[in-house]
Amino acid sequence: MAGLGDPLNFIRAENYFGTGTYWTGPTKIVSINQTGPTTAVSPTHWRAVNVTFDDRTIAVVQFIRPTLFRIRYDPAVANTNDYEDFSSRVVVGKTTSGLVRDLDEFSGITWTVNLEDMGDYWSFTSTVIEVEESSKGVYKEGDGLKINLFKNPFRIQAVRNLTPLPDIYPIPGYGTLKENRTERVIWQTSPQTFRTYVHPDHPKVLKNVILDVIKPGPAEYIGFGEQGGMDFMKNPTFMNYFNFDNMQYQQVYNRGPMDSREPLYHSDPFWMEVNSNPEHANVTAAYLDNYSQICLDFGKTNSGYIKIGTRFNAMDIYIISADNVPECVRLYTGIAGRPKLKPKYVLGNHQACYGYTTKEDCEAVIKQYRDAGIPLDGLCIDVDLQDGFRTFTTNDVTFPNFKDIMTDFRNKGVKCSTNITPVISINDRAQGYSTLQELVAKGYFVYDKRYLVGTSGKPEDVRYVCYGGGNFYEIDPNCVPCRPDFGDQYNFPENFNVQNYGYHGGVSYGYGNGTAGYYPDLNRKDVREWWGKQYTYLMESGLEFVWQDMTTPAIHTSYGDMKGFPIRLLVSSDSEPQSTIAPKEVLAIENWALYSYNLHKATFHGLDKLPSRAGKRNFILGRGSFSGAYRFAGLWTGDNASTWDFWKITVSQVLSVGLNGVSIAGADMGGFEPAIGKDGREEKYCSPELLIRWYSGSVLLPWFRNHYVGAKKNRKWFQEPYAYPIHWDSHQQELAGLKWLYYGVEKICKYYVELRYSLIQVLYDAMFENQLNGLPIARSMLLTEVQDSTFFNESQDYLDNQYVTGRDILVAPILQPKDTVPGENRDVYLPLGHFWYQSNLRPWDDQGAPLLNAVEGGSVITYNAGIPTSDNDDENYKQYPYVVPMFIREGAIVPQLQVRPYVGDISSGPNHIKFNIYPGKDNACRHTYSTYLDDGVSRDSAPTDTIRHKSQLKKIQSIKENQPDKDLRTQQFDPEAKAHYRQVSVKQTTGAPISNGSTRTITVETKHDLYNPIRELGASYTLKLWYPPTVQLGNYNVTLTSETPATTPEYEILQDNTLKTIVVTVKETIGKSPSIVITVNPQ
Repeated sequence: MAGLGDPLNFIRAENYFGTGTYWTGPTKIVSINQTGPTTAVSPTHWRAVNVTFDDRTIAVVQFIRPTLFRIRYDPAVANTNDYEDFSSRVVVGKTTSGLVRDLDEFSGITWTVNLEDMGDYWSFTSTVIEVEESSKGVYKEGDGLKINLFKNPFRIQAVRNLTPLPDIYPIPGYGTLKENRTERVIWQTSPQTFRTYVHPDHPKVLKNVILDVIKPGPAEYIGFGEQGGMDFMKNPTFMNYFNFDNMQYQQVYNRGPMDSREPLYHSDPFWMEVNSNPEHANVTAAYLDNYSQICLDFGKTNSGYIKIGTRFNAMDIYIISADNVPECVRLYTGIAGRPKLKPKYVLGNHQACYGYTTKEDCEAVIKQYRDAGIPLDGLCIDVDLQDGFRTFTTNDVTFPNFKDIMTDFRNKGVKCSTNITPVISINDRAQGYSTLQELVAKGYFVYDKRYLVGTSGKPEDVRYVCYGGGNFYEIDPNCVPCRPDFGDQYNFPENFNVQNYGYHGGVSYGYGNGTAGYYPDLNRKDVREWWGKQYTYLMESGLEFVWQDMTTPAIHTSYGDMKGFPIRLLVSSDSEPQSTIAPKEVLAIENWALYSYNLHKATFHGLDKLPSRAGKRNFILGRGSFSGAYRFAGLWTGDNASTWDFWKITVSQVLSVGLNGVSIAGADMGGFEPAIGKDGREEKYCSPELLIRWYSGSVLLPWFRNHYVGAKKNRKWFQEPYAYPIHWDSHQQELAGLKWLYYGVEKICKYYVELRYSLIQVLYDAMFENQLNGLPIARSMLLTEVQDSTFFNESQDYLDNQYVTGRDILVAPILQPKDTVPGENRDVYLPLGHFWYQSNLRPWDDQGAPLLNAVEGGSVITYNAGIPTSDNDDENYKQYPYVVPMFIREGAIVPQLQVRPYVGDISSGPNHIKFNIYPGKDNACRHTYSTYLDDGVSRDSAPTDTIRHKSQLKKIQSIKENQPDKDLRTQQFDPEAKAHYRQVSVKQTTGAPISNGSTRTITVETKHDLYNPIRELGASYTLKLWYPPTVQLGNYNVTLTSETPATTPEYEILQDNTLKTIVVTVKETIGKSPSIVITVNPQ
């Protein structure tokens, strides 16, 4: 059997669960024990029970943290030793028990587990019994979880003591929150916990498992990775996790980006359940660790259940319980890891186009950006750079003297990347294609070895399958005309299932571009090391970062299934570290997402080891992979289009993947593909209104890149902001009356790029802290406003379209066109618990505006965000700050830098830092901001106070003692991290109400000091205290005291009665004094 009828094919979730309705599974517990596997490296940390059922299958339930447990169930396992200690590639550390040990040592807690027979059920309990002083803010004695394993019918119930959320107006005499803790169910399965179907023809491969989880009535759900972007809080739906080259998000269901069912480029099967216990502090998360297809029935067929389905491998799910969303993210990233520190320029403005085909094209783009005064840090050159689409090469005709080109661009402040796909062209060249030659000589490619059970075994009968336009169809690989438009005349039968022959695939980039080729076997460690070395030429030539594309790998439909490898191709798998050297072989569909994961991993470690990259941070932008790949790469959300629907999902998509720990994520601003116009033809450029909204609304999202398919591919004419007024100038007649709009694209986009650059330190501080706490740069309001329960009812819709960058800056993008909302208004929700100021920040020091009256949290305001239409540039400029609603929390402390042409530019001198300090709550001390100062590019800046660093440090010491010649760069952390940064805390405390002119005290304290930022920031910094309009600034007395009086720095004071600010300029590099206190008193 092959083609459409092959049971191994991808299957839509609704079809999968329709069939699964009739499956059965274990019904009762027969026995239970706590015997660990023989592979356990730390048996005392193997905190698990083995559960044997009436059908002789076995499950393992294991505590990883006191409130984090794992469930494994494989219907083919008949021996507990088959559940080994090895971790998957997603989970940090090679073994689970070793990870538990390392986490215990790092977190400073002692905890135990206990198993007790309670009659109708077994109680498996974790309890924290001792907490070191440094961890008392995270854990407390008595924390833990109770897992009830019911005997007949078998089901699982997790119970935890929950603390009530604090009331705004508490009941007198009700007692403390701790005294009112109550035991509540936080997660449970149905009485039919597991349903299974092992295919009789493929019993070791196709092992379907459905896990039925109870869905509490009041609960809401967030997360889900890329697929979480359609609605931040998920509505009932089916979902398919299966990495797929899904152009414009419409191939399987043909409904476009608003359909949550579409399988996308990246799979992150992680979600959180919030509000399942209303008015109590609890969030429960689930992470499903499976590289193959995952299906979800999210309350679609039964509103009381979440049905979780796996088709291959085992059901392997982690359940996390925490008091709030940030704590849940911290726990998850504790096991899945956190990103390495990225270069600061990553946060700048980037430009890309499939169609910059020559050196002159790239030079023109850089020149026009600089002439327009729009800051630019990155230029992404597509496969146009390559010689005949040979990966790792450059075209000497169109990009002659490539190293000189890179040097010239770098001298202009522009860092370049290029598109690297995992295909190695089968076509050699006259001067030799060393990557191809080495790949073949060493046998490093994926071999053409097939799993033929259930088929005729004849190549002429092979049919591949794919979805397109909502249709499921077959492709005959023997059909030469069915192959890509670049032409490939190979003989499929001669290459099919031939021993020691490389799998012959290929990639089409469209427009006759692409190549047939081999694929390196990146699931082998030796091949990954070889792959990393292939970047030597590009990096030595001056390429600065990598754009990792076509990562599934994405393969033309005539070469494989679902635009990937043939599902029956046997490939290497190191999904778990094995005790043997050679990785095992599995079907490609069994570890579908592992290849792309190892692609990013191989590139990241390879760049780290290159001599030309010594000491430098590296960055990879990846199109898609699997959970945990964010440790190696940022994420962009694939091939979108210039439509309002794609812009609508962008914010929610970035916020959703951020819950998984992804620090750098974003979409192609303006859209990659053209939109289809009302006449049914492709539009030749992104709508100017849409581009304005995309740039302004993305102003503080982590990844900021304009990318499109260009004129040289006969698609869009342009998409760079500076090109719009040029287009209007040459088309004035047909665009009569629209000069304000086309000229406005350049001017408004420039304004928001400049505003972003002025706030780049806010973005960088959040990126730095991501390594320490796992929190993303751009955050859902559920991360920053953990006590605002209105998000579970009347304020829920605002979670889709508002975000908070760092902790205190709220952005509410405009997501609909003017013809849909003629007044260009939108409602903005300001979260409860704080007052909010409309942003008065401007890109330049001589600008800024007086504060307006603060708005009480909980308010919904109607905001007019019209695009200015005047012919007067000065009048228009005054309106630019209001094109997107932005608000700042009371008490916020917001650093700003001067706008420069690129991040880190000190050609005109150091870039002095300024802290805007906003009026805060009276008699409150929570307003503290930490900034992290370094050179922005060196690896030694990375912090060392992380779990992976500390645990690996011990292993390195052992290696040094026992194997002095061991290459330490192969370790799973950065040995160059030396915490060479300066952390400075800026804290504000207030006395009586500020409206009455109270005392404000600003403390600037150095918390960590292994770097002197004088080169970047100079020998002074500024504190700018803003006052509300109700305060009449009179005479104020400002004093500055230092911890070391003899070295108290000089300072200057400026009082601006128009802006209502008091500005203190301190004449030393920030953080030079260990602690200084500035007191501002009314006289």
